[in-house]
Amino acid sequence: DGSAASWSWQADVRHDDSSDFGSVNTGRLGGSVALAPGLRLRALAGSTFRAPSFNDLVYPGYGVPTLQPERGRSVELGLSWRAGGSEAAATLYLNHVRDLIGYESDISFCPADPAYQFGCARNVNRARLQGLTLSGAHQIGAWALRAQVDLLDAKDEATGSRLARRAAHQETLAADWSAGDWSAGASVLNVGSRPDGGKQLAAETTLDLSAGWRFARGWTLQGKLINATDRDLEPARDYQGLGRQAWLA
Repeated sequence: DGSAASWSWQADVRHDDSSDFGSVNTGRLGGSVALAPGLRLRALAGSTFRAPSFNDLVYPGYGVPTLQPERGRSVELGLSWRAGGSEAAATLYLNHVRDLIGYESDISFCPADPAYQFGCARNVNRARLQGLTLSGAHQIGAWALRAQVDLLDAKDEATGSRLARRAAHQETLAADWSAGDWSAGASVLNVGSRPDGGKQLAAETTLDLSAGWRFARGWTLQGKLINATDRDLEPARDYQGLGRQAWLA
């Protein structure tokens, strides 16, 4: 990486040598330029490779030994701004993935074995994931406020159907407070509905709370309440998500 005047750039190269899938080279190239004080435009393009995991290949009743690795190409364009205690960013991206590895609920695509009665791992021949992420943050005295919106269009290019377990939108709001030895925070996450195994999983909104007390030099007591409203969650079809959780550390 490097920089000169208002410009900066980076280049990365990676080499994978797999006993199952051979040698693969991937990389990415990116750069950014300052358009004005606090305002920067950036761009990034690259290629990706991911070999199937142990579970993808051989887990009983799910893994398929003939799975192929994922190979993809991605481009990203972003604009970021920062001034004083405020910042904002917008990122537009497009990913094309060949042989995307995911869960297949239709057993007609799985090996002809009774063990696969609930589906299996499968390659999606060509997948397209494109979206937009908007984020902002602001510091007001002892308060730090954050917000983010993620919009995603993830499809199987052959069928035009949305990819499983990928919501079309997701939003986050968070506020953190700190003063002296004390701190507290709250965050709300909303995840839109998404398809999975022939079912539409419902949208979900969860609230997380946290607090901290630095009671001695180098020591902090922390508490967290995750899913504070005890919302029923279904991260995957027919799987119960965790309810309210309390943590003390």
